[in-house]
Amino acid sequence: MSDENYTQTSLTQEEMDCILYDVREGDLDTLKEIFKEIPNSLLLDIKDDITLSTAIHMAAGNGHVEVLRFLLSLIDKSSAEKLVSQPNESGNTPLHWAAYNGHLEVVKILCDEYNADVYAKNKSGHDVLFEAENNEKSDVGKWLLTKFSVEDNYEVSEENGDTKITYKPGSESREAEKYAKEHQQKDASASDSIEKKTEKLSID
Repeated sequence: MSDENYTQTSLTQEEMDCILYDVREGDLDTLKEIFKEIPNSLLLDIKDDITLSTAIHMAAGNGHVEVLRFLLSLIDKSSAEKLVSQPNESGNTPLHWAAYNGHLEVVKILCDEYNADVYAKNKSGHDVLFEAENNEKSDVGKWLLTKFSVEDNYEVSEENGDTKITYKPGSESREAEKYAKEHQQKDASASDSIEKKTEKLSID
């Protein structure tokens, strides 16, 4: 990218793909040079055109802690918090990817510093703890279980001296239910339909 890009207000998909490649490779020096030439706010627009995965997905999924910290430092805290919980085409957030690959330090950063949504579910209906445990990333699973009260969703047992965490299909934690209720659609017709069904159930 040349000096003329200092006034650049958007990126081509080819430029975004190059940046995503550098993030995936963990090339911090190149990324620093790139963001000297383009507005930091363009980070919010960078995503793969097919998977809709962002630069934060790439950094988190590959465990590039310094790259992750650098990218998130480019934007204000509110924008960063939205970006770390942004789902891709499959509904996976950067936290899903970090947990799936067992990058505990990244998981801690996303949760502790940027309030990443641990209760978000991807299009397969899996939350972050499920992805960690299903891929045998027990250190991430234990941390999430300790940090967030999701015991209602999981059974915890000891096996050969190790803690075993098993997902209970069909269960919902109180926090997950609370989160879901807060994010329900506020469509008037949907609300009316729910109220009618509730009235019918109470009568029956």
